[in-house]
Amino acid sequence: MAFKLHIEAEGRKIGFYRLNRLEMEGLDIAVDEELEREDILELFETINGYVESGELDALGEADTLTAFDPETASVTLDADSEVEVEASLDDLSLKNVEVDKKLELLENARIGDIVFVRTETGDAYWDFSGEGEAEFSMEKVTLGYLDCTSSHDEYQVLRESYYDFLCDLVLPEEARYGDEKLELDEHVFRPQQVFGELFIVRQNLPDRRKEFEKVDLGGPVQLSVIDPTDEFA
Repeated sequence: MAFKLHIEAEGRKIGFYRLNRLEMEGLDIAVDEELEREDILELFETINGYVESGELDALGEADTLTAFDPETASVTLDADSEVEVEASLDDLSLKNVEVDKKLELLENARIGDIVFVRTETGDAYWDFSGEGEAEFSMEKVTLGYLDCTSSHDEYQVLRESYYDFLCDLVLPEEARYGDEKLELDEHVFRPQQVFGELFIVRQNLPDRRKEFEKVDLGGPVQLSVIDPTDEFA
Protein backbone atom coordinates (compact mmCIF):
# COMPACT_ATOMS: atom_id res chain seq x y z
CA MET A 1 0.00 0.00 0.00
CA ALA A 2 1.40 3.36 -1.02
CA PHE A 3 1.06 6.18 1.47
CA LYS A 4 1.93 9.82 1.95
CA LEU A 5 2.78 11.53 5.22
CA HIS A 6 2.53 15.29 5.76
CA ILE A 7 4.03 16.95 8.87
CA GLU A 8 3.70 20.61 9.83
CA ALA A 9 5.55 22.06 12.83
CA GLU A 10 7.78 24.80 14.15
CA GLY A 11 10.99 23.98 12.33
CA ARG A 12 14.54 24.62 13.45
CA LYS A 13 17.70 24.68 11.40
CA ILE A 14 20.70 24.47 13.69
CA GLY A 15 24.22 25.06 12.41
CA PHE A 16 27.52 24.55 14.23
CA TYR A 17 30.41 26.42 12.60
CA ARG A 18 34.12 26.24 13.46
CA LEU A 19 35.55 29.73 12.93
CA ASN A 20 39.31 29.29 13.28
CA ARG A 21 39.98 29.16 9.54
CA LEU A 22 38.30 32.54 9.14
CA GLU A 23 41.30 34.06 10.91
CA MET A 24 43.34 33.02 7.85
CA GLU A 25 40.73 34.84 5.77
CA GLY A 26 41.48 38.05 7.67
CA LEU A 27 38.78 37.96 10.36
CA ASP A 28 40.21 38.84 13.80
CA ILE A 29 38.33 36.94 16.51
CA ALA A 30 39.82 38.17 19.78
CA VAL A 31 37.34 36.49 22.11
CA ASP A 32 39.83 36.33 25.00
CA GLU A 33 40.15 40.08 25.11
CA GLU A 34 37.78 42.35 27.02
CA LEU A 35 35.41 43.48 24.30
CA GLU A 36 32.49 45.84 24.49
CA ARG A 37 29.08 44.34 23.83
CA GLU A 38 28.78 46.42 20.66
CA ASP A 39 32.03 44.92 19.34
CA ILE A 40 30.82 41.41 19.99
CA LEU A 41 27.47 42.08 18.31
CA GLU A 42 29.31 43.45 15.29
CA LEU A 43 31.42 40.28 15.24
CA PHE A 44 28.23 38.19 15.28
CA GLU A 45 26.87 40.07 12.27
CA THR A 46 30.14 39.50 10.40
CA ILE A 47 30.14 35.78 11.21
CA ASN A 48 26.49 35.52 10.19
CA GLY A 49 27.45 37.00 6.83
CA TYR A 50 30.03 34.24 6.31
CA VAL A 51 27.37 31.65 7.13
CA GLU A 52 24.77 33.13 4.77
CA SER A 53 27.32 33.40 1.96
CA GLY A 54 28.07 29.67 2.29
CA GLU A 55 31.79 30.29 2.85
CA LEU A 56 31.99 28.26 6.07
CA ASP A 57 30.21 25.33 4.42
CA ALA A 58 32.65 25.55 1.52
CA LEU A 59 35.56 25.39 3.97
CA GLY A 60 34.14 22.19 5.46
CA GLU A 61 33.74 23.84 8.83
CA ALA A 62 30.04 23.24 9.45
CA ASP A 63 27.57 20.71 10.83
CA THR A 64 23.88 21.46 10.30
CA LEU A 65 20.66 19.64 11.03
CA THR A 66 16.98 20.37 10.55
CA ALA A 67 14.47 19.36 13.20
CA PHE A 68 11.13 20.37 14.67
CA ASP A 69 9.52 20.92 18.04
CA PRO A 70 7.25 17.91 18.72
CA GLU A 71 4.88 20.02 20.81
CA THR A 72 3.91 22.00 17.69
CA ALA A 73 3.52 19.15 15.20
CA SER A 74 0.43 18.12 13.24
CA VAL A 75 0.42 14.99 11.08
CA THR A 76 -1.75 14.01 8.11
CA LEU A 77 -1.78 10.56 6.52
CA ASP A 78 -3.04 9.62 3.06
CA ALA A 79 -2.85 5.83 2.65
CA ASP A 80 -3.37 4.51 -0.88
CA SER A 81 -5.20 7.67 -2.00
CA GLU A 82 -7.89 7.28 0.65
CA VAL A 83 -9.31 10.22 2.58
CA GLU A 84 -6.62 12.04 4.54
CA VAL A 85 -6.57 11.18 8.23
CA GLU A 86 -5.42 13.54 10.95
CA ALA A 87 -2.93 11.98 13.35
CA SER A 88 -0.40 13.02 15.98
CA LEU A 89 3.16 12.13 16.89
CA ASP A 90 1.74 9.83 19.57
CA ASP A 91 0.42 7.64 16.74
CA LEU A 92 3.95 7.27 15.29
CA SER A 93 7.09 5.79 16.84
CA LEU A 94 10.05 7.92 17.89
CA LYS A 95 13.47 6.29 17.77
CA ASN A 96 16.23 7.91 19.78
CA VAL A 97 19.25 9.18 17.85
CA GLU A 98 22.43 9.68 19.86
CA VAL A 99 22.97 13.41 19.74
CA ASP A 100 26.79 13.31 19.60
CA LYS A 101 26.70 11.24 16.42
CA LYS A 102 25.06 14.23 14.72
CA LEU A 103 27.85 16.60 15.79
CA GLU A 104 31.11 15.39 14.31
CA LEU A 105 32.44 18.94 14.29
CA LEU A 106 32.08 19.21 18.08
CA GLU A 107 33.39 15.71 18.66
CA ASN A 108 36.56 16.62 16.73
CA ALA A 109 36.94 20.11 18.23
CA ARG A 110 40.32 20.95 19.72
CA ILE A 111 41.30 23.15 22.62
CA GLY A 112 41.18 26.78 21.48
CA ASP A 113 38.63 26.23 18.72
CA ILE A 114 35.90 28.84 18.38
CA VAL A 115 32.43 27.57 17.50
CA PHE A 116 29.44 29.64 16.38
CA VAL A 117 25.96 28.18 16.83
CA ARG A 118 23.26 29.60 14.56
CA THR A 119 19.60 28.68 15.05
CA GLU A 120 16.79 29.52 12.65
CA THR A 121 13.19 29.03 13.77
CA GLY A 122 10.00 29.26 11.75
CA ASP A 123 7.15 27.38 10.10
CA ALA A 124 8.01 24.20 8.22
CA TYR A 125 6.46 21.18 6.57
CA TRP A 126 7.67 17.84 5.24
CA ASP A 127 5.99 15.58 2.68
CA PHE A 128 7.06 11.92 2.66
CA SER A 129 5.96 8.93 0.61
CA GLY A 130 6.52 5.23 1.06
CA GLU A 131 5.24 1.70 0.58
CA GLY A 132 3.69 -0.37 3.34
CA GLU A 133 2.18 -3.82 3.55
CA ALA A 134 -1.38 -4.52 2.43
CA GLU A 135 -2.47 -3.61 5.95
CA PHE A 136 -0.89 -0.26 6.82
CA SER A 137 0.25 0.28 10.42
CA MET A 138 0.83 3.81 11.64
CA GLU A 139 3.04 2.52 14.48
CA LYS A 140 5.59 1.30 11.93
CA VAL A 141 6.26 4.89 10.87
CA THR A 142 9.28 6.10 12.85
CA LEU A 143 11.01 9.46 13.17
CA GLY A 144 14.32 10.26 14.83
CA TYR A 145 14.28 11.86 18.27
CA LEU A 146 17.07 13.61 20.15
CA ASP A 147 16.66 12.51 23.76
CA CYS A 148 19.85 13.73 25.39
CA THR A 149 19.07 12.06 28.71
CA SER A 150 19.28 8.59 27.15
CA SER A 151 23.00 8.96 26.44
CA HIS A 152 24.07 11.71 28.87
CA ASP A 153 23.46 12.25 32.53
CA GLU A 154 21.74 15.41 33.74
CA TYR A 155 25.06 16.95 34.81
CA GLN A 156 26.53 16.56 31.31
CA VAL A 157 23.49 18.16 29.71
CA LEU A 158 23.59 21.12 32.09
CA ARG A 159 27.37 21.50 31.82
CA GLU A 160 27.50 21.68 28.02
CA SER A 161 24.94 24.35 27.25
CA TYR A 162 25.04 23.70 23.50
CA TYR A 163 22.75 20.73 24.23
CA ASP A 164 20.03 23.34 24.83
CA PHE A 165 19.77 23.72 21.05
CA LEU A 166 19.24 20.02 20.41
CA CYS A 167 17.47 18.12 23.15
CA ASP A 168 13.88 16.96 22.72
CA LEU A 169 13.68 17.68 18.99
CA VAL A 170 12.41 15.40 16.20
CA LEU A 171 14.59 14.62 13.16
CA PRO A 172 12.42 14.11 10.05
CA GLU A 173 15.47 13.02 8.04
CA GLU A 174 15.30 9.73 9.98
CA ALA A 175 11.75 8.97 8.78
CA ARG A 176 11.18 5.25 8.05
CA TYR A 177 8.45 2.70 7.59
CA GLY A 178 9.77 -0.42 9.25
CA ASP A 179 13.31 -0.76 7.95
CA GLU A 180 12.72 1.27 4.79
CA LYS A 181 13.68 4.94 4.64
CA LEU A 182 10.83 7.17 3.49
CA GLU A 183 11.18 9.29 0.38
CA LEU A 184 11.23 13.03 1.06
CA ASP A 185 9.06 14.54 -1.68
CA GLU A 186 9.11 18.12 -0.46
CA HIS A 187 10.39 20.15 2.46
CA VAL A 188 9.71 23.84 2.98
CA PHE A 189 11.15 25.84 5.85
CA ARG A 190 10.16 29.44 6.39
CA PRO A 191 12.58 30.95 8.93
CA GLN A 192 11.25 33.88 10.91
CA GLN A 193 13.95 34.42 13.55
CA VAL A 194 17.69 33.80 13.58
CA PHE A 195 19.81 33.58 16.72
CA GLY A 196 23.52 33.12 17.37
CA GLU A 197 25.79 32.12 20.23
CA LEU A 198 29.57 31.75 20.48
CA PHE A 199 31.57 29.05 22.29
CA ILE A 200 35.28 28.59 23.01
CA VAL A 201 36.70 25.10 23.51
CA ARG A 202 38.58 25.02 26.82
CA GLN A 203 40.41 22.38 28.81
CA ASN A 204 38.95 21.67 32.20
CA LEU A 205 41.66 21.11 34.81
CA PRO A 206 42.67 18.94 36.59
CA ASP A 207 40.95 16.14 34.61
CA ARG A 208 41.92 17.68 31.24
CA ARG A 209 38.36 17.29 30.00
CA LYS A 210 37.29 19.26 26.92
CA GLU A 211 34.40 21.65 27.53
CA PHE A 212 32.61 24.40 25.64
CA GLU A 213 32.61 27.81 27.32
CA LYS A 214 29.84 30.12 26.15
CA VAL A 215 30.58 33.80 25.52
CA ASP A 216 27.91 35.13 27.86
CA LEU A 217 25.78 37.89 26.40
CA GLY A 218 22.75 37.20 28.56
CA GLY A 219 21.23 34.75 26.09
CA PRO A 220 21.22 34.08 22.34
CA VAL A 221 21.78 37.13 20.14
CA GLN A 222 18.97 37.80 17.69
CA LEU A 223 20.58 38.26 14.30
CA SER A 224 17.51 38.94 12.19
CA VAL A 225 13.74 38.80 12.06
CA ILE A 226 12.14 37.77 8.77
CA ASP A 227 8.74 39.06 7.70
CA PRO A 228 6.29 36.17 8.25
CA THR A 229 4.13 37.41 5.37
CA ASP A 230 6.86 36.56 2.85
CA GLU A 231 6.02 33.61 0.60
CA PHE A 232 7.70 30.26 1.05
CA ALA A 233 10.94 30.08 -0.86
